[in-house]
Parts: sequence; C-alpha cells; structure tokens
Amino acid sequence: MTTATAAPPTNLIGAYVPEIISLAKRGLLWAVLYGVLTLASSGGCLDPASGGDQICYTATLRPSPLTWLVMAFVFVVALSRAAKATTTAQITRILRIAATALWVVPLLASVLGAMWFMTASPESWLDGGVPANVDFRITPG
Repeated sequence: MTTATAAPPTNLIGAYVPEIISLAKRGLLWAVLYGVLTLASSGGCLDPASGGDQICYTATLRPSPLTWLVMAFVFVVALSRAAKATTTAQITRILRIAATALWVVPLLASVLGAMWFMTASPESWLDGGVPANVDFRITPG
C-alpha cells in the first residue's frame, strides 16, 4: 500500500514578489539612513598633564561596513529561506522577521556608535583606543 504525498507547490515564492521588492526597498532605505546617521565629528585641544604643548585632535565617526554586510546577509538568508518554504505562513513569517532585522540592525548600530562617540574620552583615544570606524588625527597645538 502506497500513500500519496502531495508535492509542494511550485513557485510559491512568486506570489510574494511585491513583498520581497518592498523588503529590498526598506532595507536600502535603512542602509542609506544608517550611512547618514553615523557621520559625526568632534575636535578640540587637550592640555597634557606634563605641562607640554597642547595636543589638538579631530575625530570623525563614519559608518561601519560590517553593518551593511550584516544587512545584506539578513536579506540573502531571508530570500533563500523563503524560497525553500512550503507554506504561505512560513514565507510571511520569514519576510516579517527579515523586515524587522533590516531596521533594527542599522538603528542599533547607529545608536551604539553615536553614544560611544559622544561619551568617549579623547584622552583614551590618545592612547590608541580608537575603533576602526573612527578617524582620529592629532595635530600640535
């Protein structure tokens, strides 16, 4: 006795093309906003404790390429998982989670980067504590 198994629907993801395009547009919008929101600069002069010349600095915060890489990874994984999904409920859930991740990741990265940049002490930057996404220049006072 053989049991008939229903073949999974073909091209189920094709019905979700408008949602996928919308996901891509929202992801691109958040990627651009992240690039704009994580641009900052700070500068000033410090009087050294040893009584020497002033040390002036300029620090510039710029977007981290790692955030854009994570966003692209989320998008690609969401598309591949949605393509393998067998029900519309699975596809809807996958696209909803991806849409949420595509705004949470850049928003969280920009808030954390800006907060770190605004609260960090320039004295710690002089000792080499500068992260990769901050350009730090020292000029004589």
